[in-house]
Amino acid sequence: MENNISEITLIAEKAYKNKEYIKSYSLYKSIYKEYKLNEFLFRMADVALISLKHTKTKLKLINNLIDIGLKEETKIFSSELIYLKLKLLREFKEFDQFNKLYNSINSEQQQYLFSQFEYLHYLIETEKYDVAENILSKIKSKNYNYFKIMENFFLDKQFFDKIINNNLEIKHDIIFSSEKITTDFEYIVVVIGNPEIFKKEIFTFIKSLKQTSSKYLLSILIHDANNYEIKIINEIIKNLQFENKSIFFENSNNLNLDSNETKAYYTARRYILANDMMERFSKTTFVFDADYIINKDLFNYVKLNSDIDLSLIIKKTNRYLHLTTSAGQSMFNNTKNSKLFLNFYKKYIYYIITYRKIRWHIDQIILYISFIITKRFYKAKIIDNSNENNHEKRDCFFYHTFHGKYKL
Repeated sequence: MENNISEITLIAEKAYKNKEYIKSYSLYKSIYKEYKLNEFLFRMADVALISLKHTKTKLKLINNLIDIGLKEETKIFSSELIYLKLKLLREFKEFDQFNKLYNSINSEQQQYLFSQFEYLHYLIETEKYDVAENILSKIKSKNYNYFKIMENFFLDKQFFDKIINNNLEIKHDIIFSSEKITTDFEYIVVVIGNPEIFKKEIFTFIKSLKQTSSKYLLSILIHDANNYEIKIINEIIKNLQFENKSIFFENSNNLNLDSNETKAYYTARRYILANDMMERFSKTTFVFDADYIINKDLFNYVKLNSDIDLSLIIKKTNRYLHLTTSAGQSMFNNTKNSKLFLNFYKKYIYYIITYRKIRWHIDQIILYISFIITKRFYKAKIIDNSNENNHEKRDCFFYHTFHGKYKL
């Protein structure tokens, strides 16, 4: 029996890793039906949670799977099943049910690491920040390698003030720059990449900007280009005849980062450039991923959203410290709160670089910290810009292609 279970489990795990979720689910289901092992209810629920669309059917299906396991006489895997139920309830923002369940389970189940992690997110999402600070400290004190992503995450005002008041600097090696401003502009559009990204995505992005929008300054930064690439990229941009443009080419060698750290840093570098451009020009500033398309005049978007501090992509599902606020697109109006948001972002990146704590998703982790702190302590007015601006909305101002996967 054990050999048979092990063989099927290995096949199911491989299917899961290959995103063959139906196959994986079916294999786990076949084991559970024959052997009635709660571990496989947990695995079935986990597959369903990650693969099914966000619907009431999904909520009901997974809830039923978990409840079957919890009703069994054996308590093996009960902590894991409770964790999944907490995760499910939080995913669907069933916060009253989440709170009721968490407070009904015993101390050992509450202290189960993954349940603690869900509880932390529940506290943040329901703005119970004081309790969340305590839970965050407890999880960090256990120093679990699994949650290294939390190393750079914090909620307290004291550490925020420490970062805002520090004077750390990172010197960027700008090897070439050019600027042309021939007309008045009302906002700035920032995009960053390397020569390969320019060829594959930025070129299409800036063409869409040129074809649709007015009254802007385009700010581009390209890192780690050779002399030939600098020449070619400059010629391409020149031929598009932008009225206002600011172009920077920089070398990353002086940062002394490895290849993974360099990639992580340049996902965040655009927000540093956005901060610097806003400080210089005091204008509304957009930040875009290179694989976005502009569909309508951004100047109208600026006018429609003149009464806010900033707009972000705030995800509806899979909301975690490094994923809740997506760095794909942001807009910062020229307000005190936006300036604070961007200035903190810049200073915290410099702090992280200085103390060699950079890791993947650092751009979105800092976005989420900034989002929480500016809302919690400064009452920033922040809106989600993704509802009406995605590839499913033909009348959107902009949309994410996910590296060319989606088009209107």
